[in-house]
Amino acid sequence: MNKVEILIISDTMDFSTDYICLELQRRGVSYLRINRDKFKNYKIVFDIGSLTLNITINSKKYIIDNSSLKAVYYRAPIYLHDTYKPNLSFEKQLYRSQWTAFLRNLVLFENVRWINNPIDTFRAENKMLQLKYARKIGMECPHTQLLNSIEDIKLDKNTNYIMKSLDTLLLRQGDKEAFVYSTVITSEELIKSEFAVAPVVIQEYLYPKIDLRVTVIGEKVFAVKIIKNGTGIAGDWRKEKENVDFIEVDLPEDIKKKCIRVVNELGLSFGGIDLIKHNDILYFIEVNPTGEWAWLVNKSGLKIDKAICDYLQGIK
Repeated sequence: MNKVEILIISDTMDFSTDYICLELQRRGVSYLRINRDKFKNYKIVFDIGSLTLNITINSKKYIIDNSSLKAVYYRAPIYLHDTYKPNLSFEKQLYRSQWTAFLRNLVLFENVRWINNPIDTFRAENKMLQLKYARKIGMECPHTQLLNSIEDIKLDKNTNYIMKSLDTLLLRQGDKEAFVYSTVITSEELIKSEFAVAPVVIQEYLYPKIDLRVTVIGEKVFAVKIIKNGTGIAGDWRKEKENVDFIEVDLPEDIKKKCIRVVNELGLSFGGIDLIKHNDILYFIEVNPTGEWAWLVNKSGLKIDKAICDYLQGIK
């Protein structure tokens, strides 16, 4: 059997994982990538007593246990946003729910390095908890309220706000999937809106602004500013992702330390942090424990893939 040092859990179409596999191959590291969409093609036996995971792929046998396993790179979702897919067959529902539960149970490998442990990721996905910890360590945060009614809050008639979903929101409109972005909204629009059906996040709108994406891996920090035609974007920059520039920047040392600390406070080793620079002040917006980063390697030349492999190997 082939002993595995690094276990990678991903999907066949995940481009970020491709980067990691290529770098580990270059380094000559023993790793195994298992893809969620291929599980029915594998033969898997997890012996809970001996904590030994045996996986057979195309007649090739792999063994994963505490004597050989050093790290797990977990690129699978923690829970599935299936509320917009009501017509999944019974077989697909069974496949998705039970294999997702299997992956969560891999936390039995407690003494290895994780990017990121799914239990900690599940907790860290809570945006209000993120803001609590960011404030706790001294980061500036925009005024934020979670609500389904505005009857008892005071709104400035001359002020705009940011409205965003509490959790990643994927909806279906006809035969098309719709991703809900953060939206700039006027106080008048807020007054006319109906929120009773579901809570939303209303946040102080900071503008003019420069968006920054900060990627933390262990003690390493990579940061870019996001601009279009030399200036910041008024709304959600993700709507114009193909039309913006990602320029590497060097953060102030105290902000670097706070970014590392907020990731650590959430029990993570990796986090994609969104900051906003407004009136020369850097504000914490949120952190994504499973954030994408391959586009930063492509567009900014950041060595995020190498830093992830360093962490998995225990290289400082």
